[in-house]
Amino acid sequence: MKIYFDGCSNTEGTYLSVVNRRRLGTGYLNRRWTKLLCDKLDAQECNYGLSGGSNNRILRNISKEYYNELDTYDLAVIQMTYPHRFEWYDGDKKHFRNICLDKFLNYNKDTLRPMKFDLFHSFWKSYYDKGMYSDGCGEATEEICFNTVRSICKAKNIPLILISCNNKTKLEFDYMMKKSHPDKNEQVNLMEDILHIYHQKCIK
Repeated sequence: MKIYFDGCSNTEGTYLSVVNRRRLGTGYLNRRWTKLLCDKLDAQECNYGLSGGSNNRILRNISKEYYNELDTYDLAVIQMTYPHRFEWYDGDKKHFRNICLDKFLNYNKDTLRPMKFDLFHSFWKSYYDKGMYSDGCGEATEEICFNTVRSICKAKNIPLILISCNNKTKLEFDYMMKKSHPDKNEQVNLMEDILHIYHQKCIK
């Protein structure tokens, strides 16, 4: 059995190894809920989650980056994230970069340690400051991702469990995370909840 996972930091799980804002080692790889679920199901874990990742990235991954290999998966568990995140292709660096508007919401709140942005993020901060993003835009992108992921998995005949950390969503997910960044013990609870949904929804 082979499972496709994607999402933000809640799926990547690197924060489980962070101490004083520094990541110490790769111990998180054995503690995150995706690994625990795969251990339960004796499955191969393919985790494409990324801290700060967006729904746009999730959609790009499943519809482009990994589309041609989807037939090799037996289950997809997709954790959608906050709609105010997106990504943009950086032509200078030749790769996609995450844009997290929550960074701009907290800009300079800490006067002792004001945030500093490179030219790329300074541009997107000006984009945000000028009101070129709205909640309506984020909600529309979230729904586009939601419906497209479902359609792709249906076309590929891959069982899908869709979860979210966005407690303000208007969409009907299979599971809503109780909190963002669950701790080590809560990883077990999350795994058990997803396992229960798997047995209810995907086992016939």
